[in-house]
Amino acid sequence: MGAYRGGAYGRIAVTLLAPLAALVLARIPLPGADLERIAGFDAAIIGVGALALRPFMSAALLVEVLAVLIPRWRALRVGGYAERGRVWTRVLIVALVLVALQSFFIARWMAGNARAFAMFAAPGEDRQSLSWMATQIVSLSAGTFLLYWLARLVDRFGAGSGFALVIAAFIAQETVPPLLASVHRSAGDAAEPGAPILAALCLAAVVAVAVTRLTSGRPLKASAQPPGGERLPTPASGIQPVVAGASAVAIPLSIAKLADVALPEALTPGTWMNRVLEAAVVGALCLLATWLFNRPRLIAQAWKRGVTTDADTAPVAERVRAAFARSLALALATCWVVMAVEWFCGESGLALSVVSLAMIACVVMDVAGEIRFRHGHGALVAVWPVHRLFLLPGLLKALDAAGIPAFARGRRARTLWNFMAPFLPVDILVPAAHAAAAETILRVRLGVDEPRTP
Repeated sequence: MGAYRGGAYGRIAVTLLAPLAALVLARIPLPGADLERIAGFDAAIIGVGALALRPFMSAALLVEVLAVLIPRWRALRVGGYAERGRVWTRVLIVALVLVALQSFFIARWMAGNARAFAMFAAPGEDRQSLSWMATQIVSLSAGTFLLYWLARLVDRFGAGSGFALVIAAFIAQETVPPLLASVHRSAGDAAEPGAPILAALCLAAVVAVAVTRLTSGRPLKASAQPPGGERLPTPASGIQPVVAGASAVAIPLSIAKLADVALPEALTPGTWMNRVLEAAVVGALCLLATWLFNRPRLIAQAWKRGVTTDADTAPVAERVRAAFARSLALALATCWVVMAVEWFCGESGLALSVVSLAMIACVVMDVAGEIRFRHGHGALVAVWPVHRLFLLPGLLKALDAAGIPAFARGRRARTLWNFMAPFLPVDILVPAAHAAAAETILRVRLGVDEPRTP
């Protein structure tokens, strides 16, 4: 059980300053850099924060997959903070290994490209020496773990998910300059008026707002709430199929460039056949992810234990099939719309990713929602980390039935990526006075025993 206390202004300050500190940290060049010669060089590429939080993200996903596959780890994966703490210990070990390996290879790369990276060593310094290599490796590793510390600082003293905030800060840093440049270029181009870019920008904003609302668990229209109130996460597949689909379709292009061969029309970017292929790949991935992240059998088991959103006299199997079909249709529609708007932005010359914009919007709304909830309920305690999102509506409903106000911290950001972002748990926050009762209710609803003492 994790406690999150502190004044509202202090939390807002931590929430705002920690991401800014992360961006500043990422701009610090590696030790020994000649600051005069480094002018114009992007220190974020080869700086102490060059790895960002990627090693932790990769380690968390790897351990989460192993927790699904290894029977002895499964109970830890679906447990509370005591159980998830043991999972995260494994994540830290794997992350440490990944950070060390990646730092070593970056240092070797810099040493092997002495002319390109001459500004990162003093004249005559031996880049093959053990001391130089060790300095760069330690600096890169320290930068990554400092970013991790900033994320945890937000988790404890701020509002919102620390990992999500730091990730969103880096996404915003990568998104805003190209976006402003494309808009400025279009505004100053007399031959091509900026109307297409303005239309693409407005459309991207509308879609990002719609996705952000859906990830909050609320339908776009109140009348769209299904009978019985049973909803799976939206999009049930997460947004990953859009990203993975575009990457998969781009693989043949990369191979063709290396082999210097011509591509067939279906694999040529920008053609209608290629877009039909990409839509098919995204649809297939969406179907697979929706099923993997929302297994009907697991949903049925949960609903039989009472983890459901409303009483219903219909058989559980029938209700699960109906909920799954609705969620799959909505997930397909969401992913295809996002994909189509991405195409439109590209054709219009707008340097903007709808996925990135949605991520930033989800994080901002998560933080705003938590601040509002804290303002009305005072000191809060995190009583349960939710990683199987299809359980979340029922758990919140159970707490509400017991008269316990609850807030799902980080719900939008995690729903956007679902299983693919285990480093972003949805923390259920309740007033401190209800913490013990809330955890008991959730353990009973989930069928999770009390953690054993070592």
